[in-house]
Amino acid sequence: MKLTYLSESVRYGRKRQRGLTLVETLIAVVIGIIILAGAFMVAGQVLTDNRLSNTETDIASLESGVKQLYSGQGSYNGLTNSVARNAGVFPESMIGTGTPVDAWQGAVTLESGASLSADFGGDFAIQFAHVSESACIKLATFQYGSWVEFSINGTALYAPGNPIAAGSSPTTLASADCSAGDANTLLWVVG
Repeated sequence: MKLTYLSESVRYGRKRQRGLTLVETLIAVVIGIIILAGAFMVAGQVLTDNRLSNTETDIASLESGVKQLYSGQGSYNGLTNSVARNAGVFPESMIGTGTPVDAWQGAVTLESGASLSADFGGDFAIQFAHVSESACIKLATFQYGSWVEFSINGTALYAPGNPIAAGSSPTTLASADCSAGDANTLLWVVG
């Protein structure tokens, strides 16, 4: 006589379940979607922070490059994008298609103070167009106080003889002035 052992599921007439049920599969898919959405949100913030960091580096590089190019000349007369580009002042990251652009693909302009106004004849300006609102607010406080003038969309955040009012902060003022969505224009006047 041969002994045969039957498994518990066979003896009691139950089949053993293999794989996932539809509900379990849907739960796994929803969890996966939530994880992906979180990853995209984090990646978006990292990209924004990276653009902002690169822009701050580019501004400092432009400032030092122009000052070095015009050292000993007494003024920045004649400064244009063409002159700065031919002299290698623009960082490579800004010269994509030939025209200098910022991290948001807006035009970047360098010009001498003489073309800005008589008040800034010995200075030069760095202008970025099409800056996002969140970046605009953060860039408004970048090296705050080290510029001759800084303006947002044509409104001076600070300028000679135009100090910030008591009780105001650069961040508060920038929040009000960075009102053009993703098309804010920032102007730094460098002495």
